[in-house]
Amino acid sequence: MDILISGFKPFLGETINPSEKIVQKLSTSQENIRTITLPVEFENAFEILKIEIIKNHPDYLIMLGQASGRSVVSLERIALNWVQTHHPDEKGAMPPTGSIQEGAPLARMSKFPIDSIFEDLKGLGLPVEISFSAGAYVCNDLYFRVLQEFPKLKAIFIHVPLIREQLKENDPRPALQFSQAFQVIQSAIQLLSKLR
Repeated sequence: MDILISGFKPFLGETINPSEKIVQKLSTSQENIRTITLPVEFENAFEILKIEIIKNHPDYLIMLGQASGRSVVSLERIALNWVQTHHPDEKGAMPPTGSIQEGAPLARMSKFPIDSIFEDLKGLGLPVEISFSAGAYVCNDLYFRVLQEFPKLKAIFIHVPLIREQLKENDPRPALQFSQAFQVIQSAIQLLSKLR
């Protein structure tokens, strides 16, 4: 079983992205895992990941990203064919509000075994939820393009909350310990091996 896992570089003024830190730690943990860190850029993120998917033909693809304001790790069930943001990406691009791909479905649903993985993670007492909104920024854009172009691939986008070291003094935003966020992703990978 081969798993490809992507994370994102820091963005919007942050110096840390927990998804990048998780990917960096996973890159040395198991032989069957391939990792890649993507730029927070519309178009480029997908084009870079697309090359890796075609080259490696993974059994599973796990895309990780940061979600400020969330308190638990979110397993994203769907990707919307929609982009809407007031923030340019890290290359300065800001697409107009509208469909990501004209003529494509309004949404795509993941073929990843979300329900069974979620139930097992909850059974382990880990901070996790199923989410129905991957946002309308680069994360969702990447997710939709992957599901649209690789409809048979068991792919999922997982949003990770901020980690404690990102918070400044008196910052009210929710955050997890890095070890907690990492444990969720590591446990999900271990559970996948038991499904085969």
